[in-house]
Amino acid sequence: MHMYFEKKALKEQKMKQEEKYMWAIVDGVKEKVGNFRVEPPGLFIGRGEHPKIGKVKRRIHPSDVSINIGKYTPIPECPIPGESWKEIKHKDTRIWLAKWRDPINPNKSKHVSLDPSSSLKGQSDKEKYEKARMLKSYIGNIRAAYTEGFTSKDITKQQIAVATYFIDKLALRAGNEKVQI
Repeated sequence: MHMYFEKKALKEQKMKQEEKYMWAIVDGVKEKVGNFRVEPPGLFIGRGEHPKIGKVKRRIHPSDVSINIGKYTPIPECPIPGESWKEIKHKDTRIWLAKWRDPINPNKSKHVSLDPSSSLKGQSDKEKYEKARMLKSYIGNIRAAYTEGFTSKDITKQQIAVATYFIDKLALRAGNEKVQI
């Protein structure tokens, strides 16, 4: 029983220390932050037959991390005494709050963003939903156009028609229009 209370006390202490990293104020609204923890150092495991299995993941230090905050927002305290953040940015058009280079794949960045339950993420989903609703009124014309394209004498138009058909019927996600982070 004694061990249970020790663990509970340690957990509460850890939560209290991390509380300041769990929230962000965005346009005056307190929003929950997604996963704000950095992966610990160790061996990279990956999934399946990954070519970098066994590579050592180095420790990420505050000097590796860029912070994205409002221009007049106080800079968050660095959790390690004597160290400082790599840089402080004020990019209000970006959705990331912090980023650093992936130690396994240095060409890619890892990010801390708002929690999926945040209103900002919900707003993005709502915009996509509204766009889909708007497209609903055009779908009849689109289907007629690609059906007509099947019999076109122009091979390129035929290929576009078939590709559009598959995108429509199989509900494929076309393109790479991911949100820029």
